[in-house]
Amino acid sequence: MRTSRFPVRGSSTAPVSEESTPANPDVSRQAQMPERNTERSPIRPGELLISLALFALGSLVVYDTQSIAETQDYAQVGPRLFPYIIGVGFTLCGAVLGWHALSGGWRNVPLDQEGHDAPDWVAFFVIGAGVILHMVLIGWAGFIIASTGLFVVVARGFGSRKPWRDLGIAAALSTVTFFLFTGVLGLSLPAGPF
Repeated sequence: MRTSRFPVRGSSTAPVSEESTPANPDVSRQAQMPERNTERSPIRPGELLISLALFALGSLVVYDTQSIAETQDYAQVGPRLFPYIIGVGFTLCGAVLGWHALSGGWRNVPLDQEGHDAPDWVAFFVIGAGVILHMVLIGWAGFIIASTGLFVVVARGFGSRKPWRDLGIAAALSTVTFFLFTGVLGLSLPAGPF
């Protein structure tokens, strides 16, 4: 008689034996699956507070963007465009999250994930080192090299184990972004040795 090592949530902690499970494997899997917490309070104050803060931040960005002087150079894109996009995005996200918070809580939030009990300090310091490296390199190495290095280090911080693939993707994205900003939008980015 084999027993399961994991008890079913909401049941006794006694092991489940194969003899006590039904012959249909789908029914036995459903019986052993943990129950989902479907009962939620109507309003979650923490979620509502974060939603309102995001909505207020987006509204503030949209309001303050109106005070930016409107100038259009040869790029045909004024300095207000991207702050408006960001402000409207924050406002919409805050509104949707606020509606979710008022109607039972945020959707699709994982309740119990293994491995997320404590912060991953190694990843935090690797990603932080990548940001500092980018700030140091961008002035003399240029945008493409600095951004490639940032992408590779951040990918490593997030757990990537394929540095050559990351280097290729990073170089392609950095090069396309550089020429998009300098050639199409007419903005100047540090060129470095190129």
